Amino acid sequence: MPPDDPVIAHASAIEQTYRLCNGLYLLGGMERGVTLYNQQVRAHNLIWALWELHRHGNRDLGKVAVVGGGAAGLTATAALLSRLGASVSVTLFERLWDLCPLQQGSDTRWLHPKIYSWPDRGSRAPAASLPILNWSEGRASDIARILTRGFGEYCEQFATKPESLAILVGIRNFHLRARELTIDWVGTRTERAGAFFRLGKSEGDESVFETVILAAGFGLEQRVPAYETAPYWRNEQIAQPHLEGERRNFVVSGYGDGALVDLCRLTIERFRQDTILYELFGSELEDFEAHMRDRLEGVDSTSNLFPIFRAMDSSLLARARAALAARVRKDTSVVLHISGKDKKTASLSDIFGPTSSRLNRLLTYLLHRCGAFATSLSDLDSCVRAHRATADAVLCRHGANTREHLRAIITDYEHVDARLDEMKHMQAQSAVRLWRPGAFPMTQQRTQR
Repeated sequence: MPPDDPVIAHASAIEQTYRLCNGLYLLGGMERGVTLYNQQVRAHNLIWALWELHRHGNRDLGKVAVVGGGAAGLTATAALLSRLGASVSVTLFERLWDLCPLQQGSDTRWLHPKIYSWPDRGSRAPAASLPILNWSEGRASDIARILTRGFGEYCEQFATKPESLAILVGIRNFHLRARELTIDWVGTRTERAGAFFRLGKSEGDESVFETVILAAGFGLEQRVPAYETAPYWRNEQIAQPHLEGERRNFVVSGYGDGALVDLCRLTIERFRQDTILYELFGSELEDFEAHMRDRLEGVDSTSNLFPIFRAMDSSLLARARAALAARVRKDTSVVLHISGKDKKTASLSDIFGPTSSRLNRLLTYLLHRCGAFATSLSDLDSCVRAHRATADAVLCRHGANTREHLRAIITDYEHVDARLDEMKHMQAQSAVRLWRPGAFPMTQQRTQR
């Protein structure tokens, strides 16, 4: 195709938003509003763009490395295999010992593909409706099972030659040189058995790749040594009534989505993420969503929503607030610690910016209006002492340090540092579907729940 062909121009524009440097791509690492579904959409967008450029001679994919065996890495790998099949050579690296490891066995966390874009039209639809590794809302453990089984089906159908796909797990040494696209590693090769993988031989090696896709997530959650909080995807019992009959004091530190979901679990009786909207708004839900969309029309995505909620408090939110007031938990006393790492938060209203989804901000507003929690702007230790919370009742949700995560992977980090700043500022990796309809072939046997 000529260089001014609109398809090639579209693919080139997408490819540039993911490019850290020549041949090296980052999936979502610097984006806001990161969800499992959004990362899968980004994986589809990137692979479609790379495939279009490859097949029309604009950029040869060559030997490909996908770093990370979570949802984004599996989606990117399956998409590559489905489009290029036996003509592609992909090596998939996973630090842990199984694929999609964070969500494996996570029965207390709920995943919904689009609810974090609420109240957009279609945001309550339960199905992801993706061509590659599709799923519907459910427990995180169920979604992990669907993704890994679907990935096995793609391997079975499209990785028809041994050199098409190599999967290494248990990576104990991983160094990527961005300038040369060279990776050296120590890990264990696997032998595929359907959706599962047998361990093969451990090895140390070094190889040059023509394309490297970083789908390694955002790093582990930042820890506060005095308060060892279980990672977000690990099972816990904070949403369950206390069997001892006592009333317990909790501190939730942070105001991102992880913190606000835990706040809801600690303050709302019988809380379920999949039903709470219907329970609070009932038959008025669609009308309320339409009003919300009207209010948000023209509002910048980084805007603070507190004034909007305040303006609707006595009218559109009255029913929901009354319904929630009857469901405030009686066996917990919760403080939301919101001082933040930069200590710039001056009041509760400051936390209603783009650090969390609109739905979680709405629930937090309603909970505060119901008196379901108090807030603290002091340092964390003072907050814990004042609230008389035990160390095991302090939940620190301070997010991950993605920069340090990438610094540990990329040995010549300074080569991409400025580009990471640009990515963070531009927020250009859209989670909207940009690939052309019908671009990805599906497996002959679709994965079922």
